[in-house]
Amino acid sequence: MTPSSRTHPVRRATLAILAALTVVFGLGEALGWPFLRGPLESFLAQRLERPVRIAAPFRLHFLGAVRVSAGGVWVAAPDGFEAPHLVKADGLALTLRYGDLLRLRESDALRIAAIDVDRLDARLKRRPDGAATWQLGTRPSGQASAPPPRVDALAVRNGTIEFDDVPARTALRAVFSTHEGAGDDTPTARATLRGRLRGRRLDGELGAAGFLKLAAQGTDVPAVPVSGRIDYGGVHAEFDGAVADLFGGRDLKGKFAARGASLGVLGELFGVLLPTTDPFSLRGKLEKDGEVWRARVSDAQVGESAVHGVFTYDARPATPRLEGELGGKRLALADLAPAFGTRNPDGSRAAPPPGRVLPERELNLPALKTMDARVAVDLRHVDLGNAFSQPIAPLRATLSLHNGRLVLSELDASTAKGRLRGELAVDSGNTPPQWAANLQWEGIRLEDWIGVSQTRSQAARATGGEPSQPPYFTGVLHGRAKLTGHGRSTAALLGSLDGELTAGVRDGSISRLLIEIMGLDVAQGLGLVLGGDQALPLDCAVADIVAHDGRMSPRVALIDTPVTLVLVDGSINLANEALDLRFTAKPRNVSPFTLRTPVRVAGTLDAPRVRPEAGPLATRALAGVALGFVTPLAAILPFVDPGETPGSPCRQALARLGH
Repeated sequence: MTPSSRTHPVRRATLAILAALTVVFGLGEALGWPFLRGPLESFLAQRLERPVRIAAPFRLHFLGAVRVSAGGVWVAAPDGFEAPHLVKADGLALTLRYGDLLRLRESDALRIAAIDVDRLDARLKRRPDGAATWQLGTRPSGQASAPPPRVDALAVRNGTIEFDDVPARTALRAVFSTHEGAGDDTPTARATLRGRLRGRRLDGELGAAGFLKLAAQGTDVPAVPVSGRIDYGGVHAEFDGAVADLFGGRDLKGKFAARGASLGVLGELFGVLLPTTDPFSLRGKLEKDGEVWRARVSDAQVGESAVHGVFTYDARPATPRLEGELGGKRLALADLAPAFGTRNPDGSRAAPPPGRVLPERELNLPALKTMDARVAVDLRHVDLGNAFSQPIAPLRATLSLHNGRLVLSELDASTAKGRLRGELAVDSGNTPPQWAANLQWEGIRLEDWIGVSQTRSQAARATGGEPSQPPYFTGVLHGRAKLTGHGRSTAALLGSLDGELTAGVRDGSISRLLIEIMGLDVAQGLGLVLGGDQALPLDCAVADIVAHDGRMSPRVALIDTPVTLVLVDGSINLANEALDLRFTAKPRNVSPFTLRTPVRVAGTLDAPRVRPEAGPLATRALAGVALGFVTPLAAILPFVDPGETPGSPCRQALARLGH
């Protein structure tokens, strides 16, 4: 047999095998390779490390591309979870191009030509121990996570995702639908989200020109119109703009608006540290470029305050950083109270315990370590409240935060022709957190600043008359305070105060009626009520107060006039909110029918009690009764104060205080 004759059987056998394979392949393509459903289930179960079921009708085709369709695909949840499955997809069709599969070795990023699903149901759960249904085996240490697959065309007519994360106190249900692809001129995608996020109620809606374009990555992908709203813990937020490269974080631009019970809840929603406030509303523009956010808040109403600002939040450093400028035409000082514990983080009122006044709610000071910041503050008008007739205008300062230390420095505020300067700080890095205040004020005109000093003049003008009564208090106020404290609440801070506070008034006057009332001089006070008040020249008013463990005690506290010297002693204990003050008047004139005796202020900050000391009054009353038996005129002698003429202590007190 020649070599040529021997090759013919080989050739014929080869052709026969090829023909048989062609027939088998053709038959398999025609039938859809139904016998590969079992091996494919086993392969997927091995890779995913859990049971996988593929429901009929199953069809697999290899001509031109890998095309898989099935009545459904079911992927089990791991053992130990009360979940019917991880993923269940009904009416699934998947297309993979061979070129994309070949490039998978180079890029490690899977590209899927098309996915079409009638119904998708995913159950994502995580237990308190950290185990989760979506964990697929253990990735070797140091190996990077594979990027998410890229999908060119996606259609999900009815999609549901349930996300239950016990450690994060989050349970959400998302329902979505989308129909989009390269050949779709009008892609649409909508989603609703309901449940609880970090323990708070959440309800949201999102509409976009396709989820695929949102997920597309690269610098050349077009922006996708997006609009949505979200309600979270009493906060309502809306966004209308465009987003590109959502997962790569390249670009986001649009308008936003938000309103709610507290800015702290809004910050919690987006992972940014914001203070607890009164109800707020704001609007502006928002941009995102990579990990850098920029917000221009054109109008923000917080309580009675109206402010605006420009801010940049950079999430790239290990500790994210906020920079910006805060301005505004009006800030009400009372609107800062919620940040010091008068309200809970959700904006509800935080009532102190019965019989207490100072807020005892613990402040979220540990959160200060999660962010660094530097914000320039420039406010045109700071309203101090009804007790003050003049605002602070303007107020400038720098707010900085670094390593958990929050400082309001370079403070410079003007009011009533005077100035307030200094620094306030809290360091949350210490245990307990440390507080400090170093302030100095000078040149503040009391008659312009204190509202009650102008009450009489305003009342007279309101009735068309001329002001006939002098202000209660006038003069130039100056002083300083250097105080420290510690604690996680305002009550703990004030209850631990240490330091000194000094204040003095010069070149002023005081209502004589007030002086006589403090001295319980009935005759003089009645005469002033009937005949009109007078302004007494004020030699000085001085207070030098020392604080120790929250107890405020005056070393020197006095009001000196040509008529009367008023001395103040005692204490205010902020740790238990107790009052124990005594006002003693030393007259410099003779006054008939005086009940001259110290006046004591006792009780608590919540329920103060003002009463004259009973001892001196009782002594005078008994003496009056005894003398009354001698002659009725003699009964008033114990109530006639001959007056004292001590030298004015102002010079010595002011010299001691360094004023």
